Amino acid sequence: MGSQETTQLRTQPPQDEERQDLPLSKPVVDADAEAFSSLLPWAKAMVVALASVSGFMSPFSSTIYVPALDEISKKLQISRADTLLSVTLYLVFQGLSPSFWGPLSDQLGRRPILLSTFTVLLGANLGLAFSNTFWLLLVLRMVQAFGSSSAMAIGAGLIGDIARRKERGRYMSYFQSGVLLGPCVAPVVGGLVSHRWDWHAPFFFLAAFGGLLNVVLALFLPETLRKLMGDGSRQPRGIWKPWVPMRLTPKPGANERAPPLMHPVSTLSIRQMGFERPWLVYGQLDISLLVASYAIPFALFSVTSSFFSPILASNYDYNTIVIGLCYLPLGAGFALGSILSGRLIDSEYQRAKRKHGLLLNLYKARLKLGPIFNVIFCCGVMAFVWCLDKRVHIAAPLTIVFFTMTASMMYFTAINALLIDLYPDLGASIIASVNISRCILSAVIVAVTQYIIDGIGTGWTFTLYALVAMVCPIPVTLLLVRYGPRWQEKREIQHASSY
Repeated sequence: MGSQETTQLRTQPPQDEERQDLPLSKPVVDADAEAFSSLLPWAKAMVVALASVSGFMSPFSSTIYVPALDEISKKLQISRADTLLSVTLYLVFQGLSPSFWGPLSDQLGRRPILLSTFTVLLGANLGLAFSNTFWLLLVLRMVQAFGSSSAMAIGAGLIGDIARRKERGRYMSYFQSGVLLGPCVAPVVGGLVSHRWDWHAPFFFLAAFGGLLNVVLALFLPETLRKLMGDGSRQPRGIWKPWVPMRLTPKPGANERAPPLMHPVSTLSIRQMGFERPWLVYGQLDISLLVASYAIPFALFSVTSSFFSPILASNYDYNTIVIGLCYLPLGAGFALGSILSGRLIDSEYQRAKRKHGLLLNLYKARLKLGPIFNVIFCCGVMAFVWCLDKRVHIAAPLTIVFFTMTASMMYFTAINALLIDLYPDLGASIIASVNISRCILSAVIVAVTQYIIDGIGTGWTFTLYALVAMVCPIPVTLLLVRYGPRWQEKREIQHASSY
């Protein structure tokens, strides 16, 4: 049988298969030409928009009170390092909690789990709005992270449910724009409301905004989990059904039967829920390398955004309103990056597929431009922080950070798109594993940075971080492009032989 008529065994479902490296024994099917999801275009756009806004909530909750950190230190009579501990603990639970919620959403559905987590978030925000002790602030920040951070993993699962590989980069860029805009927009809002009232005001705002978002999700978000809904054409019921009746799929023809009901939810034991799945993927070498190449630059992004506010307060003597407004170029950079990255990543994938067909190297197609964007990002961070450290006119660092964040968005989107390509049915669990690494590493870096700054200064601290974040992903990318297809093939053969 010819090479055009054979293909590899794959872990992906037959609707989402493209990559071929060595022929095995199965008729070739180009899944990009098939209908992966029966949702109408407007329904897909709605799902992506709701996923993006939901993913926005976790980083938004993390940094909305950053402009008020100095006020919190004074009111609660604690040091800056103690105040930053609340940021550190949030990042820890932001990393760990998706490993609980993500596997649940891969088994029980995206919609009910997302609604549950936002209910937890609402309670935590109300508690924070009335807290006046440091220990309670720490406890409720952990609960807040537990409730909000799942949206990043579940949102990626939503994208994996509805998007074919050739359009996944664009959809992931829209989703990532919400996730990465959060820490940029939040200080603007937090600075305004905390200056008008006090440091409790950001949490009142979060309670109102999060409660409204939960209602919107209950009204409009459809269930997309493929093991329950197939390609989306099945009829949902109960909690999986949006409160507002909508036709999300094409109307059946006169001679066609009405779509069947959704598949029943399986009754699973705790062991069958797959809570170990986000941890087990670290045993896959290509996934571990991808996660590492994401987590290290993301830690640089996290520590930069966390220390931007204190540096502005100490070096420029700005109030909370001006500090919040200084975060706007970060958000604008992410907005531009979200527009450019998805189209660029998808066009590069389609160009590679036209050239190589089903023999394309998926790792090369997705990661080809990644190291370039990461180098721009890391060099931009160094220039940005040195400008702040030397008290250069604020226009210079704000201009630099705009282009820096545009490059970071393009880098992060490429890696996320590849991860979902490799495990489209387990998108929430895979992104949960990314969250574990990136948030734990970010928490450690944020916790120790003030002490390093006290020792060697702000500029040299961030130069050290940026050099590590710039150099580490380069050999990782080379390894993945060279050996990734071989590792993936080995995994697929092992998976097939287990049946």
